[in-house]
Amino acid sequence: MVEKMENADITKPAGYKQQTLANFLVSALDMEDEISGSIYKDYMDRKYWPKNLTPEVFENIRQYLNVLIEDTQNHKKIILGLMQKYGEDKQPE
Repeated sequence: MVEKMENADITKPAGYKQQTLANFLVSALDMEDEISGSIYKDYMDRKYWPKNLTPEVFENIRQYLNVLIEDTQNHKKIILGLMQKYGEDKQPE
């Protein structure tokens, strides 16, 4: 016979973690790091582009990628600020 555990919630799957604002912000920060590192920064390297791409076109692409990298760094700062303010699921003041 299976005993019913007090306060058990059988509707949650094994390994379920309570979703909190802090968890969402950490996930957003991880996504920003992933985008910046694995997409924008990796493609700053010429070896990832077609061999017939001219140096002028590649430099133009790098300039646009720099803008995206800077935007991503700004996003990271915003998320870190939100984590400081609301990271422990504090209510807005």
